[in-house]
Amino acid sequence: MRRALDTARDGAARAALEQQAAAAHDALLAAARRSSRLVILTERRSGFETAPALQTARLVAREGRVTLQALAGPRPQSPDWERAGVVETGAYLAVLDRLLRDPALAGDWPAPRFDPNAPGPRRAIVVQLAIGEDEREMQALDGAPYDRLAVLAGALLEFCRSVPLRAAP
Repeated sequence: MRRALDTARDGAARAALEQQAAAAHDALLAAARRSSRLVILTERRSGFETAPALQTARLVAREGRVTLQALAGPRPQSPDWERAGVVETGAYLAVLDRLLRDPALAGDWPAPRFDPNAPGPRRAIVVQLAIGEDEREMQALDGAPYDRLAVLAGALLEFCRSVPLRAAP
């Protein structure tokens, strides 16, 4: 729909598409409250012999309850920071609203080609969004796609680091 909106020239057709897009957006947010998952993974490695800097976050919504698990550091066993708990549903839906409006989500994300024998430095980002049965995954290893996805992943990870949490029951 976003692509059709970008190319629509007729005012009436554009207004109809905007109305359809708004309804679809609202339906996605309602479905996300019931069942959704957002996963963010980043890895940076300065060389072959160095430990990678990892950041991982997972937000899961089920029937209006949202949980967060996130950590960062060179080793998952002893992270530099770690968070887990329950996120206010409104805060989660607000970040999903921003994500659904981000042009990066509608962009084409061909699977990157990874060469395991290439010398470092290495970096990789994966952002995965599942709402109901629908899933969208974006991956990037370098270049402009990496830079674009790094901005999005950075904002999502900052949300995970700073959002107020309640203890999980």
